[in-house]
Amino acid sequence: MRDLRDIDLNLLLVFEAVFKTGSVSQAARMLNLSQPTVSNALYRLRGQFSDRLFVRSESGMRPTPMALSLVASITQALGTLRSGLQIEADFDVRTANRHFKLILHDFSVPSILPPLLRLLDQPEGSCTLEVITPDWTQPHSNLAQGEADLMLDVFPQETPGVVFEPVADAEAVCIVREGHPDIGTKLTQENFEACGHAILQSQIRRRLQVPHMLMAESLKRREVCVLPNAADLAATVAVSDMIAIVPRRYAMMVAPIYRLRVLAPPFDYPKTKIFLAWSEEKANDPGVSWIKNVVRSIFET
Repeated sequence: MRDLRDIDLNLLLVFEAVFKTGSVSQAARMLNLSQPTVSNALYRLRGQFSDRLFVRSESGMRPTPMALSLVASITQALGTLRSGLQIEADFDVRTANRHFKLILHDFSVPSILPPLLRLLDQPEGSCTLEVITPDWTQPHSNLAQGEADLMLDVFPQETPGVVFEPVADAEAVCIVREGHPDIGTKLTQENFEACGHAILQSQIRRRLQVPHMLMAESLKRREVCVLPNAADLAATVAVSDMIAIVPRRYAMMVAPIYRLRVLAPPFDYPKTKIFLAWSEEKANDPGVSWIKNVVRSIFET
């Protein structure tokens, strides 16, 4: 029987991270540690348990039978500790040292970042924020693997270990430049079909379900320019006679900057929901709870 005094809690966190990610480098990112630090911790773990624990394979770091026998006990023990230690824990952004990772579509960046950064930018604190671009082929994997704290999404899908909470309505509008030669204060179906459109890349378009809405309304869209992100979309519309379909919240933020006109689309675009998502494992994390409440308050204003 191993003496509990010989077990370093930090090593167990490394064990958990390597088991979840199947990668030393991904475990390092998950724990905000350097890869050599995680490798050294794994070396110490192997010495304490007299077993390799994880072996390299084509699919990543594969757990040994010993590691498989340990994982349930280690996960349960760490979960108990997390819950117990966080019951009375408070997060003070003024003095905290925390690196938050948020998965945001760039339509969300202009409305979420300014108020959030004002709170994080504290002289005595050391909090930082990293925005991660979603991988639309597996959008919630970073949350499920503990590699991100929060995500904003418009299309929740059942993912083990991930919680979704609706925080706001999502409504689409059209943007055109001020002084457009053919479009005034109202966008007609004829204008919509005659003018060229600036659109986002296909993976994003499919997720926002714009093509499905157009098909349902039997509307045609003359797609002239395909762009990689929302900022390029707004900038392109501002210097051309093209139209773009964007979320209303985004449009209202960028319209004064790019001198754009925000118009209702010439079809019924049903309201959808914006969802806040996080990992079940981080549900009681004081820092994650704090940032969830901040994002909720942003959407309430």
